[in-house]
Amino acid sequence: MAAQLKEIVDRLNAAPFNCDLSLVGFDEKDPFELMEILKKVLVFLDPKHDVDLREEKPDAMYQRISEFLHILGYQCSFDIEFQQGLSLGDKNTVHPILYWLLNNLDALRKRAYLAKFCMNLEVPEEFLREEQVYSVYQNYKELQSQFKATHSHVEQERQGRMNPVDLQREVAQLDAEREQLAQKIQHLKAKTERDEGFATLLEVTSMLRKEQEEEARLAEKLAEQKYQLEQTEQLYIERSARLREMREAQLHEGEGSAEVMLKMLSAEVIKSREALARVRKESEEKMDRLRELDSALSEPPVTKMDIDSLEGEIQAMQNEIHALEEKVNEQNQDSRLAVYKQQANLVAKKKEAVLKDKRMLEDERDSLSKDLSTKEREYEQMKGHKFMKREDFKTYAASLRDKSAKFKLKKAELSELRHEVAVHLCMFHGHLGKEGTSAYRADPAVERPNSGWVYRLIFPVSVFYETCFIPEYGARLVETEQMLEKASVEKSQVDRAKGKTLDEISAIVQKINAQLKEKKNKLAPQIKALRSIRQSFQQVEVKYLDKKGQYDQAKAAVDTDLSKVASDVRQLENEVQEAEQNYHELNMQLLTAESKLQRAQWEARCLRREEGARHSQEYATLSDQYAAEISRLDEQCKDLRKDQKVVKESHEENLKQKRAFVQLEKLIQIKLKVSMQELQNMAEGRYGGIGASRTVMDASTAGVERLVIE
Repeated sequence: MAAQLKEIVDRLNAAPFNCDLSLVGFDEKDPFELMEILKKVLVFLDPKHDVDLREEKPDAMYQRISEFLHILGYQCSFDIEFQQGLSLGDKNTVHPILYWLLNNLDALRKRAYLAKFCMNLEVPEEFLREEQVYSVYQNYKELQSQFKATHSHVEQERQGRMNPVDLQREVAQLDAEREQLAQKIQHLKAKTERDEGFATLLEVTSMLRKEQEEEARLAEKLAEQKYQLEQTEQLYIERSARLREMREAQLHEGEGSAEVMLKMLSAEVIKSREALARVRKESEEKMDRLRELDSALSEPPVTKMDIDSLEGEIQAMQNEIHALEEKVNEQNQDSRLAVYKQQANLVAKKKEAVLKDKRMLEDERDSLSKDLSTKEREYEQMKGHKFMKREDFKTYAASLRDKSAKFKLKKAELSELRHEVAVHLCMFHGHLGKEGTSAYRADPAVERPNSGWVYRLIFPVSVFYETCFIPEYGARLVETEQMLEKASVEKSQVDRAKGKTLDEISAIVQKINAQLKEKKNKLAPQIKALRSIRQSFQQVEVKYLDKKGQYDQAKAAVDTDLSKVASDVRQLENEVQEAEQNYHELNMQLLTAESKLQRAQWEARCLRREEGARHSQEYATLSDQYAAEISRLDEQCKDLRKDQKVVKESHEENLKQKRAFVQLEKLIQIKLKVSMQELQNMAEGRYGGIGASRTVMDASTAGVERLVIE
C-alpha cells in the first residue's frame, strides 16, 4: 500500500500535474480534496469532466465517473459499495483508481479520445426497421469506419515521421553521396569522351534501366490488384450468401420467420466469435513478438569489443581443451597399462560371450519348458489322464526307496531267523550222533557252523521235531516256520508288484524320452526361426518404444495446448456472456432514458404552449397535474389531521362506551340463555321457583317476545 501511495505521489508531482505533494500530505487529504485530485486527472484525460464538484449531485457525479471508468476498461464490480465509496471520496476506493489511471495515462488518454467516436451506439432491431432510422444508422457506421481508417493512417504517419535531427543527418549524408556521384560522373565523362559508341551505349542502358523500373512497378501493381481481386471475391461471396439468406427469410415470412431470423443471428454471432478469437490470437502473437523485439532492443548494443572478447574466450577454452587432451594421451601411453588394457578388453569380450551364451541357454531352457508343457497338455488330451510330473515322480521314487529300505530290513531279519534255525538244527544234529540218520543233507553252497557245511532240511521241521520227541520246542518252531512262510509269500508278492511297477515306469520313461527326442528334432528348426523372430522382435520393440515415447511427448504437448485453448474458450465465453448482459442492461437503460427524454420533451412543448401540445384533457402540462395532485393530497392530509384530532379527543370516551357495550352484550346473552332455559322448563311442566323470569307477549308488537325481569 505504501509503494502504491508513493507511486501516485511521484506521478502527481511530475508533469503535467505538478502538484508538489508529499506522501504524508497526500495521505492526510480529506475526501473533497481527494476527489479534486481525481477530477484533475480525469480532466487531463477528457475535458468534459471539468465541472464544479460542489454544485454537482453525488448521483450525477458517480454516473459520470463510473461510465468513463467503464469505457476506459477499469476492472471493478461497480456495486453499491463502490458507488458509496466513490460518492464519499473514500481512500480505499479512490487510491486504486488514481494508481491505475496514472500508470496508464498516455494509453488511457488515447482510449478516451477514441471512445467518443468508436463506441458503438446500439439501436434496437425494431427501430432499425424504419428506413430513415436505418439510413441514419448506416451513415453513422460509415462515418465511424472512416474515422478509424483516418486515425490509423495518421498514427502510421506519426510513427513513420522522423526526428528533425535524424533528417538533417540523413540530408547531409545524401549531399555527400551526391557529391561523390557527381565526381564519379565527371571522372567517367572524362574517361569516355574519346569513345565513339559511348553515347549510344549510354542511351541503351538508360532505356534498359527505365524498362526495368517500369517492369518492377507493373509487377507490384499486378500483385496489389490480385490481392484486391481476392478480397473483392471474398466480399462478393459473403454478400451473396447474406443476400441468399435474406431472400430465404423473406420467402418464409409468416412461416416461422422469427426462427429463421434467430438462426441467422446465431450464425452471425458464431462467425463474429470466431473472427474475434482469431483476431485476439493474432494480436497476442504479434504482441508476444513485439515484446521479444522490445526486450532485444532494450538490451545494450553489442559492440565489436564484446565480440572480440567472446571470441578470445572461445579460443582460450579450445586451447585448454587441446592441452587437456594431449595430457590425457601422454598419460595413457604408459607401456605397463597396455597389457592390463588388453587383458581387460579380452575379459570384457569373454564376459560378453558368456553372457550371450547364458542368454541363449536361458532362452533354450524357456523354450524347452514351454515345449514340455505343450507336450504334457497334448499327452493329457490323447491319453485321457495326466501322467506324473517331475515332482510326483520324485515323490513316488522316494516312496519306493522307503519300501526298498523296509524290504531290506525285513530280509535281514529273515536271514537272522534262518541262521538261528540252522543253529538249532545243528544242535539237534549233535544229539542224533550219526550223520546217516540225520534229517539234513550236506549243501556245499552253504557253510556249516562247526564243520564248514550247512545241512538243508529235506522234510518239514514239525515232523522232525515230533520224531525227536520235543513237543514244546517243536510247536514254537512250527509257529516260526508259518510266519516265515507268510513273510516269504508277502515278499514275493511285493517283489512282483514292484517289478511290474518298475517295468511300467521304465517303459513310460523310455516312451516319454523317445517322444521328447522326436519332438525336439521336430522343434529344432522352429526354435531357430523363433530365435531369429525374437531378435527381429527386439529390434521392432526398440523402434516401438522410441515411437511410443515420441507419441507420448506429442500427446502431452497437444493435451497441454488443448487445455490452454479450452481455458481460453471458457474465458472468451464468459466475456461474451458478460458483454451480452451489459448490452441488454444498457439497452434497457437506453430505452428508459429515451422514454424519459420523450416525456421531458413533450413536457417542454406543453410548457411552451405549442399548438397541439397538451398533457391531457384536464391538465395542460404534467406539472399542472402534479401541482393539482399535490394540492389535493394536501387537502386530504388536512382532513386526515382533523379526523386524527377528533379521534384522539374522543378515544377514551369511545373506549369506555365500547367496554360498556361489550359488557351489556355479555349480560344480554346470559339473560337470553336463562330465558330459553325457563321456556324449556315451562314447556316440560316444571317451574323454576322464585326469582325466575317469565316470558310475556307484547300486544303492541305481535310475534315478538320480550324478556321481562322482575
